[in-house]
Amino acid sequence: MSENLLIQKKIVDMIKYNHIMLQQLPKHEKFVLGERIRTLGYQLLELAIAANKKYIKKTTFSEFDVTHESLRQLINVAYELQYIDAKKHRVAQLHVDEVGRLLGAWIKSET
Repeated sequence: MSENLLIQKKIVDMIKYNHIMLQQLPKHEKFVLGERIRTLGYQLLELAIAANKKYIKKTTFSEFDVTHESLRQLINVAYELQYIDAKKHRVAQLHVDEVGRLLGAWIKSET
């Protein structure tokens, strides 16, 4: 149970960092790429809560994993387009990796 609460806390930490990171995006991307990254972060939080409450979690975990990977790739796109610098990219990916490790451990413990 505490592992589930930990992943929710880490997702909130990631959302907070992403909010700071996205402030430097160009205006034309704040409302497209930035909004999508923000939305995926909130979706991860909602999926963590849903997975914690459901008895059968397989489909939720599958959706959680896809959403997580989508977020990872969009942060990579922001870096490749040079909208964020290397330091912000590295820190954002560390947050995403941490959530991914917790998700992987959670999936493994449920199967």
